[in-house]
Amino acid sequence: MKWKDNLSFILVDTREAGNIGASARALKNLGFSRLELVRPKKFPSEEAGWFAHGAEDVLSRAIVYPDLAPAVKKKSVVVGATRRAGKKRGPIYSVREAAESIRALAEKNRVGILFGREDRGLTNEEADECAFMISIPAAPENPSFNLSQAVLIVAYELSYANFTISQPAPIITNEEFSLLFQRLRLIMKTAGYSPKGIRDDEEGVMADLKRLIARAGVTQREARMLHGIFSQIEEAGAGSGSGAKRAKGRSLK
Repeated sequence: MKWKDNLSFILVDTREAGNIGASARALKNLGFSRLELVRPKKFPSEEAGWFAHGAEDVLSRAIVYPDLAPAVKKKSVVVGATRRAGKKRGPIYSVREAAESIRALAEKNRVGILFGREDRGLTNEEADECAFMISIPAAPENPSFNLSQAVLIVAYELSYANFTISQPAPIITNEEFSLLFQRLRLIMKTAGYSPKGIRDDEEGVMADLKRLIARAGVTQREARMLHGIFSQIEEAGAGSGSGAKRAKGRSLK
């Protein structure tokens, strides 16, 4: 299935090689093949091969990255898996709630599911790369799943989601989105925007805005339109600035 080929499971700073191998096996069981690793502590390793029993092909094709940036660069959407809530993490949905939307996105776009460390999960900085977060419902007295168990459950829910949503057009990559958002942020700063209210802060507001736009799924056509709007705003700002200087110069004569 093409949509499964468009979906990558990305493991960050995995400490135990067995979790890498068991994750590869879980993906193979459910028809997925893209396993990507960011700074794995022990890979390649014989132990990973033992746990990957029957999924050695998935394991051998695993892509290893030195840090997160190149892993998400060409993804159109990044979704983070977490058990920790917090306002800095944005909206969090149960994996079953989000599965249909993720599958729809993967029909025509590269999607990454991001899993954090066995002991600490994802950092807030890594969560900032995600359009939204998903979690696996669990008993409150023991809410943390083993990493490979979490991969298995997410893969299972995605495989068996009812699929009725259609994605109308491919959306821009994470790299293109970052450039677009940086430009928007610069324009807002030039325009003098600043958050209002005691509980607001610039970084928090911008993180929320970034997630809001990312969830909308900006297409190539929409990105070109936005860049065009930004260019006109920049030109208008430059023109008014030079005009103001000319007016000031005339008034001094």
